[in-house]
Order: sequence, then C-alpha cells, then structure tokens
Amino acid sequence: MDITEGLMRELARLAESERTVLSVYLDLSRGWDGAEAFIKRESSRVERLVSGEEREYLEASVSFLADFLKEKKTHGFTGPGLAFFADLGADGAPSYVRGVELPAPPKPLLAVDSGAVLFPLAVQLDEYEPVGVILLDASGARILVTAGETAEAEDSLREKIHHRSKVGGWSQMRYQRRRENQVKHLAKELADRAEEIFREEGVGRVVLAGHARMLTALKEALPRSLAEKVIGEIPWNLKEGDSELLDKMEPLVEAVERKQEKSYLEHLTAELRRGGLAVAGPEDTRIALTMGAADVLLVGDTLAADVRERLTDLAESTDAHVEYVPGRGGILDGLGAVGALLRFRVRR
Repeated sequence: MDITEGLMRELARLAESERTVLSVYLDLSRGWDGAEAFIKRESSRVERLVSGEEREYLEASVSFLADFLKEKKTHGFTGPGLAFFADLGADGAPSYVRGVELPAPPKPLLAVDSGAVLFPLAVQLDEYEPVGVILLDASGARILVTAGETAEAEDSLREKIHHRSKVGGWSQMRYQRRRENQVKHLAKELADRAEEIFREEGVGRVVLAGHARMLTALKEALPRSLAEKVIGEIPWNLKEGDSELLDKMEPLVEAVERKQEKSYLEHLTAELRRGGLAVAGPEDTRIALTMGAADVLLVGDTLAADVRERLTDLAESTDAHVEYVPGRGGILDGLGAVGALLRFRVRR
C-alpha cells in the first residue's frame, strides 16, 4: 500500500514552507478520460483565482501531474484512484512531487493551498489498512497484501500437494503420511515467508484462505506474533480470482474496523467521564494536538471541512493516529464531532 504514516508526515511538513501546494485526488472508476477532463476543468477554475506568480506555479505543477499520469497509463494502471502532491521552489524547480496509488476511489479534488490536503488520504490510511492474506490449497500457495479494492501479489509457492491415493490398505496409509508431511513442510515455509513479508509491509491484520484441513496445518505453523493478527478465515482455492477474494474478505475487514472504532469511542467516553486522558471538541482537541499530547485523533462526519483538515494536519505532524468515524448522530457528534485520546494530561 502506497499510503504510510511516513508519507503522511512528509506531506504534513509541506505546510512549513511559504509556498503553495497542489493537491489532487482522482477517481479512475470511470476511466482516464473522466479524470483528465476533471483536471482540465478544475485547473482552469483555480487558475482564474490566483496571482501571476501563483499561476506559473500552478501551470508547472499541472505539467508534473501530467507526467505522472502518463507514466501510470504507460504501465497499465487502471485504478481505483490516485493522489498527487506538488510543492515547487521559487524558480519552478520541483521541491516536492509525489504521486500515490489509492486503495479505493476518492472524492475528486484539485486544490491549491498553503499545505497538502491530507484528510482524504488519512481516511484511506485508516479505513483501508493493509491486510495480509495467506492462501493455501492442494495446488500451491500465495501471499498477498490487500488494501481496499487492490491486491498485490507478494509471493507464490506452486509446490503441488499430492492428493489422497484411491488405493486401499497399507499403501494408502503410507501415501497419506507422505502427503501430510508435504502439507506441514509447505505450511511452515509459507508461515515463515508471510511473517517476513508482513513485517516489511507493516501489516497488522491477516486473513487465512483455503481448504479447511490445510488451514489447520497452516495455523499450527504460524508463529505467535502472526497468529495474533489473524482476523478470520475464508474457504478458497487458487483458481478463483482476486476480485472474488476481496469480496469475501470485505465483511471480515469491515467488522474489525467498526470494532476498533467502537473501542476507541468507548475509551474516549470513559476517559472524559473521569477527567482522564482525553479531550473533546475542536478547540480542546486543537490545543492537545499543538502540544503533542494527542495519541489518537477521532474525527466525525459532521466536523467542518476546514477544521477537519487543520486538525488532521496537526495530527500527522505530531505522529497522532487519525481514526475516521463514519456516520451521523453518534456519540462523537454529541462531543463536537471530534476528540482525542491523550499521551499525557493537558493543562490550560
């Protein structure tokens, strides 16, 4: 997954410069033509609102965007979405240019501001946390890292597992032991490789997919650090496509995400009730973020867009996790649509 906490910190630092930053979010679900028409329309709109020097900056930024899109098209990228950020120096040279593949279609946006527009990216980082998948059946195994509507193959093991012999008696027992040894060998190799890949990719959630008996062997081979990250199992075989896999995974991932939000909200409410390590409301939350005291920022749907963006930027620049809480009329709305769990108490 392209979106990482490190990337978010990079983008948050762009607000420290005195230059303006171009932020673009593109939905490619309707193809490249729609995205390019959106860029042409929105860049023309913004161009009429900026000064001569800023207009030159905008033109240069859009040209870098065009180069990025050309590269993606050349390599066959089809979506579901892209983000792009450019912060150019006074001489028009690229000070910071970065394109990002998104795991889900974003709401299209083209904006020029004093910093990068981060909230849409923060939502995708929260809602589409990378999930590791280990697939195992009689024809072999695969390791994937998925996020939202994308699945990236990380490794593949095509060692065939022999099927049970139809010959009765002693031959069948001996053959079955051979097959079980093969399954255990493959499961151990697969578990070790998955642990390495998922650690490198920052995967915190894991799904197991395959034949029930083979998954039993796989679970026995998983190291404890990996077993603790497993959020569920699904029946599967390697002949099925990745899109079907993502469809089957979606309810599992959705349930875990909603459970995490509920846990954060319960923690926030409990801390507020006893005057503990939590604050609520835009102003108290801003103060906590400014002081570096916030550990988790919880943002609701009804928070004003400008406030949401400002608080998200502060959170990313101080290494606070941003947790997006969708829906209206819930606990968070009653607290001003925003709150934070704290690392230490804030004195005003």
